[in-house]
Amino acid sequence: MMIDRKIGFAPRTTAAAKDIAQLQGPCVGCSDCRGLCAALIEALTLPDIILSKKA
Repeated sequence: MMIDRKIGFAPRTTAAAKDIAQLQGPCVGCSDCRGLCAALIEALTLPDIILSKKA
């Protein structure tokens, strides 16, 4: 049986990936920065999540 796997539609993930790709140097200022981390992902996605909420 042949199965084709396709990538799901995830606009927020795509936007975050573009932002991460454009970063140069330490992102959120951690003294022991090792690149991509939870703090960076939160800093990039949280503003959009808050602004997209409807009251």
